[in-house]
Amino acid sequence: MTSMKSTPPLDLPRLGDWLERHVAGFHGLRQAKPLTGGNSNPIWKLEADSGIYVLRTQPAGELLQSAHALDREYRVISALQNGAIPIAPVHALCNDPDVIGVQFYLMDFLEGDVFRNPALPGKSNAERTAIFNAAIDMLARIHSVDVDRVGLSDFGRQGNYFERQLHRWSKQVATALPDGDATLDALIGKLRQQLPEDDPPAVLLHGDSRLDNLMFSSESQILAVLDWELSTLGDPLADLGQFLAVLDLPPDYLLPGLRGLDRAALGIPSETSMATRYFEATRRPHVDLKFYKAFALFRQAAMSAGLRRRALLGTAVSDQALAFGNSLDTFAGLGLEILNGGQAGNHAL
Repeated sequence: MTSMKSTPPLDLPRLGDWLERHVAGFHGLRQAKPLTGGNSNPIWKLEADSGIYVLRTQPAGELLQSAHALDREYRVISALQNGAIPIAPVHALCNDPDVIGVQFYLMDFLEGDVFRNPALPGKSNAERTAIFNAAIDMLARIHSVDVDRVGLSDFGRQGNYFERQLHRWSKQVATALPDGDATLDALIGKLRQQLPEDDPPAVLLHGDSRLDNLMFSSESQILAVLDWELSTLGDPLADLGQFLAVLDLPPDYLLPGLRGLDRAALGIPSETSMATRYFEATRRPHVDLKFYKAFALFRQAAMSAGLRRRALLGTAVSDQALAFGNSLDTFAGLGLEILNGGQAGNHAL
């Protein structure tokens, strides 16, 4: 049976020696434990005499072009440190494959809550409201970052964001699914027909804005924004569409959503109220979000196609990779439903 895990082997003495030479104060690496939570890049908890850290690495094996670019992720996190966006401090990036075979970087280990289930079981209604409001406010803060001041003005191309992204991810789909996929192909066709005419000034995008990419304190305060692998400059509605779209997924899906749940009874703001909060915080005009949500789901489907490819090649990072890949039509089908006027997510609060 083909292995579905593709984590690089960690030569602890070699890794520890590199870290001691490149990270001030680091010493005495004792052990490395894989952490769960991602399908893209392996994450390790390192325990050393000098403290506890997180090591984020590329997966082993063949990588799709421009995928798993940890140097970009390291750059944006470094640029945002000590600013308005809470970030886990990073220490060093290694591009030398002789150390562990792949690119990696070291960051601090933070203790906090990451909510994989957006229904937030165990939380009160007031806590749920506060958590979602904090997430929307943080998205507005990210989009308000002065990219010139933090040195990220060249972090992405300007103009035609969705046209370029649709082209890029469609190429990824063609590589991962050479025989195509009827539902995903139909979604791509509809998106091409409905590309927005507006081309707002580019802002910093997180690139994968979801509730589970935020770490919270016990007081519902955001301690850190996680997983910047897909960050770039572009249209801010891409991030807002992503955050709202994944909440429309079924609650029993691999990436749980809120579909069919009574958001008002749970104290979870409706899609309309979350969008309104965002538009008011950013002073942007209110717009119809169908295209932006559908585009986000297309991109999730494209990423799932890539996961399926890696799983079948035996180079996937997570045991869930094949399951995500085989259910990519869940994303694509929901995207088509939204473009065709589906009402998912529009529960009033």
